[in-house]
Amino acid sequence: MHVDVQATLPVWTFGKITAGKAALGHVIRATEALLQRARDQAAYDVARAYWGYQTSRNAEAAVQKVRTRLKDAQETARKLLAEKSEQISRADAMKLDYLAEEIEAQHASTLKNRALAITGLRLLVGAQPGEELPIAQQEVPAAPTPPDGDQILRRALEQRPETRAATEAVGARQAQVDLARAQLWPDFGLVGGVNFTTTTNADSPLSPFVSNSEAASGYIALGLRGTFDVPQKLARVRQAVADLHEAAAMQLGAQQLVRLDIQQAIGDLTEARVRVERYTRETEIGKQLATQAGVAFDTGLGEAREFLEDTLLYTRADGERMRALYDAQLAWAALEKAAGGPLSP
Repeated sequence: MHVDVQATLPVWTFGKITAGKAALGHVIRATEALLQRARDQAAYDVARAYWGYQTSRNAEAAVQKVRTRLKDAQETARKLLAEKSEQISRADAMKLDYLAEEIEAQHASTLKNRALAITGLRLLVGAQPGEELPIAQQEVPAAPTPPDGDQILRRALEQRPETRAATEAVGARQAQVDLARAQLWPDFGLVGGVNFTTTTNADSPLSPFVSNSEAASGYIALGLRGTFDVPQKLARVRQAVADLHEAAAMQLGAQQLVRLDIQQAIGDLTEARVRVERYTRETEIGKQLATQAGVAFDTGLGEAREFLEDTLLYTRADGERMRALYDAQLAWAALEKAAGGPLSP
């Protein structure tokens, strides 16, 4: 049997251990920030799919109302044509059929968007095949008011995962510079060990290190360890400094990207609010015009052309209103993602 145990206790390393621990801590925090970025992206994707589903569901209800009203108008047009009434011509009846085909095409697009939104939600939440995914039936809310841009920007620069990861990357690079500079100096430490050797009195040892049977010894000393590859160490210092400058440049770029995302999200939200207000008024006007034209056409006091034009105006305005409401919710989700966390509308 031969046992040799040796232990080294660092006494002074000129900051190598401290720099190494600091670099590792910065790397861990940067990785956690990147994990939070993945969570924020998932939350944004879920919001986009969820509001896409709600928008398509509400749009389908609006299309169903127009479809029912248009079907009644087609029945009236066929009766008037059979009676050879001067209130409507063959061309006007064909225009009603044209509008009906347009409405059905929009309805098909709405169904496709709803199915795509449901599939996206199932994938994002990890629903298994065949598993039921209950989705709330909710009206798309009004566009939220844009918050103060400067306040959101200050919050984003502090809490945004990208900026936090960039800050931690700079800290890690700085610790690596300190480590590379500390490696220019030697290490001091206490070295201790124990040797134990034994053999039997029946065998003649063949190995010289067991020549002294049943011997044990111990030692303790102050050790110095260093290497003379100074040019290589200096090169590693210059490389670490260059990496630090690169990390600082990436940090500045991340901050600029945050500013751009905040400005883009607030601009999209502001634009969506204006569009919601305008298209809501257009929808109300178009609905009144379509209702008046429909009543006039049914009672024989109006023309089919007016009913067709007013219905087209109402359908277009209502579709744009729903799209603006969806864009507003999407812009708010993008603003929360850009700010690094949920916001109070």
